[in-house]
Amino acid sequence: MIPGSTASACAAVLQRDLTLAWRRRGDIAMPVLYALIVTTLFPFAVGPEPALLARIAGGVVFVTVLLAVLLSLDQLFRADIEDGSMEQLMLAPQPLALLVGMKVLAHWITSALPLIVVAPLLASMLRLPAAAMPALLLALAIATPLLSLLGAVLVALTAGSRRSGMLLALMLLPLCVPVVIFAAGAVAAAQEGLPWLAPIAWLGAGLVMAVVLAPLASAAALRIAMES
Repeated sequence: MIPGSTASACAAVLQRDLTLAWRRRGDIAMPVLYALIVTTLFPFAVGPEPALLARIAGGVVFVTVLLAVLLSLDQLFRADIEDGSMEQLMLAPQPLALLVGMKVLAHWITSALPLIVVAPLLASMLRLPAAAMPALLLALAIATPLLSLLGAVLVALTAGSRRSGMLLALMLLPLCVPVVIFAAGAVAAAQEGLPWLAPIAWLGAGLVMAVVLAPLASAAALRIAMES
């Protein structure tokens, strides 16, 4: 890559965020630990009946992953705003939307990707049939970056608020309802032996739109928050 080019700048932002996340490995393990605890406690709450657990396994896994990702979203831009890195990104000649997109990608790699890796374990603890496992993993692979992109826009909008965590939860959870419905619906259809690619296609369409529009909206919101 040519030094000073847009590609090298994006790679540098991605490498920087991944390096910083690796230095705080405890923060990466926290969402995974949270998901494991919730999934372990759930059979104690509803009972150990395999048929009941299998019926609700898809919804439980998706809601658990959603809440685990939400735990780390509040810190997406906070450190960069506090140490002045965000101003440097805004002054860079490269498009801010691309640099913000790299930060969202780094967040997804460090927070959502470990959850996708442990998702088969979570699902097996809830007696999810093996036939539905491909639908679960594919739905998570599409739904989690969509949640990260939607969350990035809302984090940028609440960047100047002192109670951003509360505002983020109130605004993000309604937007996540369609994502959870389509993702859990795909898993439920796979469990029943029905075609399940249609809900996945809707999730994919939403992800494509979010990849195009969310970085632009996040960059605009960050500029407004930093100027106010």
